[in-house]
Amino acid sequence: MNNSVETGYSAKDEFEEQGYIAIPDALNTEQVGRLIAAIDRLTARSPDKIHNVADIFGKHDAFLELLDLPTVLPTVTELLGTNIWVNHSHFNANPATESTDVTEHDNGYGWHRDGGAIHRDLPWPPPLLTLKVGFYLTDLTQPNAGQTYFVRDSHKTGEKTPDRYDLPSTAFPMMVKGGTAVLFDRRLIHSIRSANNSGTKRRVIFIQYAYRWMAANDAMKVGHLRRKLNPVQQQLLGLTTSITSVDGARGRSGRYYPRPADVPLAHPDLAQQGRSLRSLAGRIWRFLRR
Repeated sequence: MNNSVETGYSAKDEFEEQGYIAIPDALNTEQVGRLIAAIDRLTARSPDKIHNVADIFGKHDAFLELLDLPTVLPTVTELLGTNIWVNHSHFNANPATESTDVTEHDNGYGWHRDGGAIHRDLPWPPPLLTLKVGFYLTDLTQPNAGQTYFVRDSHKTGEKTPDRYDLPSTAFPMMVKGGTAVLFDRRLIHSIRSANNSGTKRRVIFIQYAYRWMAANDAMKVGHLRRKLNPVQQQLLGLTTSITSVDGARGRSGRYYPRPADVPLAHPDLAQQGRSLRSLAGRIWRFLRR
């Protein structure tokens, strides 16, 4: 990706060709540590079980910095544009076991494409519509460490998902270091999990970017976070939508007819102004509480 200017090969070209982009060191050591601590706190009651927890942003503040991470968000907007939000999030915690036999899990690999009813309701090939980012917090450079498997080129072929216990010859594991972010096409067939006998719990966070006019996948219990968020983060959690008028017709949604205040991601000056006003309001509030 760093050579894209010299070669003319853009992130979009890479994404369309292979269905994913890996960004090493998207998270630094301190960020990884905070996120692991948040996951471990939220799973402390049953640390030895497999966890797949959705709608994460209201569950711990540590997750909020992932929304507009500067190492990742520019690539997301290159692929989807700026009229976007995060309509789905979850984290996985997969403890290590002694077995490499994935059939011991009820769901096996759990092969699937993201999007649910999109694949039922739209003919192949459906448009991209969403992409997911996996933030891999633990080292997955050794085999059988619980890696996500992708089925090569399946975002192009429209092939059926494999049986949950099958491992196709075209499937490959994402062997990445902790701190790596992997952006992938929702049409790419991938696994929920795989066998982990690495001796280390596998922890990964997934957030899905979608166009703002798409409905939420999750309950999205995030309204109480508004005061903690900068303007771009507010957009990405669906908290900036206005009601506007179009050609005299009132009551139109800013998700379909966005104004600048609806999409501060597309208007950096407005977003910075919002940050300044929020900072000033915070200082006034602290002064009044003295």
